[in-house]
Amino acid sequence: MGCCRVWFSLSRDGLLPRWFSKTDRAGVPQRVTWLAGLCAALLAGVFPIREVADLTNIGILAAFLVVCIAVIVFRYRRPDTPRTFRLPLMPIVPAIGIIASAFLISQLDHFTFIRFGVWLVLGLAIYFGYSRRHSLLNPESPRHNDPPGTR
Repeated sequence: MGCCRVWFSLSRDGLLPRWFSKTDRAGVPQRVTWLAGLCAALLAGVFPIREVADLTNIGILAAFLVVCIAVIVFRYRRPDTPRTFRLPLMPIVPAIGIIASAFLISQLDHFTFIRFGVWLVLGLAIYFGYSRRHSLLNPESPRHNDPPGTR
């Protein structure tokens, strides 16, 4: 379910084509929900579930590791930025997250790292080939000046 929300949000922010951010009358992003479901079913039906689980684990752990690092860097580089929540024991809590994630990643099979590398290269190719130019944060994006309700 999280995949659908991330995919929808990436599309809404211009990092993926707008077609993916369309919703039905109830506000449900049906297109990405169907596509993610079909992709998950295809992966589960074709590949051994252990390989799919390991690839999912390394992706989530890598993302969490990057977030923990970013929390520390952001807190020190921009200490005056308003925060919506307080982080207790900063930087100990994110450091524990970094260590725990790195440990769990290190326990994965080396073929998982190869698969993760392929997916990472594919993701970077999409980012530099499409997303960077179309991001709403890019002032030169064709959608940069769209009214907020149409994004």
